[in-house]
Amino acid sequence: MEDELILPRARANQIGRETLERRLRAAMGEGALTHGWILAGPEGAGKATLAYRIARALLDPSSLSNDTTLDMPESSRVFRLISGGAHPDVYVAERLYDEKKDRRQSEITVETIRQLTSFLSRTASGGGARIAIVDTADDMNRNAANALLKALEEPPKGATLLLLSTAPGRLLPTIRSRCRRVDLAPVANDEIVRLLQDEGVSAADAKNIADHARGRPGYAMMLAAGDGGEAISLAHKFLQRAQQGGDLSRIISGVSGKGGETRWPVFRDTIIASLSDASRAAATQGAAQGFDGADASDLLNAWQAVSALAGRGEALNIDRGQLIEAMAFDMRAALRQKAA
Repeated sequence: MEDELILPRARANQIGRETLERRLRAAMGEGALTHGWILAGPEGAGKATLAYRIARALLDPSSLSNDTTLDMPESSRVFRLISGGAHPDVYVAERLYDEKKDRRQSEITVETIRQLTSFLSRTASGGGARIAIVDTADDMNRNAANALLKALEEPPKGATLLLLSTAPGRLLPTIRSRCRRVDLAPVANDEIVRLLQDEGVSAADAKNIADHARGRPGYAMMLAAGDGGEAISLAHKFLQRAQQGGDLSRIISGVSGKGGETRWPVFRDTIIASLSDASRAAATQGAAQGFDGADASDLLNAWQAVSALAGRGEALNIDRGQLIEAMAFDMRAALRQKAA
């Protein structure tokens, strides 16, 4: 597939949200949509994509493709304006980019939220809706959150606030109480596999990526656009060879050389998640696939050892090759298996 991801504001489709969108369309038809929403779910669940789909629907309901979803033709004026980040009635509050430090700021500041409230107070260009998206509400500092609360307490007519959050329980209780929460449930693996294959990903890579994505289609797309499939494959080889005491040189090269920096987080997370899943499977089913003879206690010890070592290694900037060798040693020791 293409290395460049389609931004959420420009994505025309979304999978696994048909029931949710049917409910939203029904509420829109009844004029029962609230002014404040929390779209909750893990990173890559599709929160931003859904937010832009809601925004398009509220700004131009007559252009929607049907009566049950939020689909809209890409040729429509509203779709094109939002896709280009140029719609005058949509404001996105996010962490600003710091040119001096060449990275985004660590939080959404009160100044950004004040701009949002000023935007909401103005008359909409089309005389209708105004949409403010906070991506993500988790990034707001305390002053920003308090400023947003004022907008939620006295929302201007026609204003809708869409707050994206991976940890809605940490938002101010007063913000939560003034918003309707929508939880984005995990999407079925087979749907994610079909999505990836439609984007040109091979069947084998699509399955590996979907398994790792754990129901998050956006995260799956991010993995597919980079070296996610290769990183997951290397992690599976590591798990096999680490148990056997096999050679790890090619694996180390794969996450240390060209592309290694982007592969490493996926490689590490796949190993840790696989050990966690295996421990759970051994405890509930009596055995874990790929870990013959290992009981739940051993697998839990392996998960704890590898997780702790990976964290310490990154904090101390230990050589990647040495870190991987140490992870294999600790995993094998925890599983009480002898090197071949």
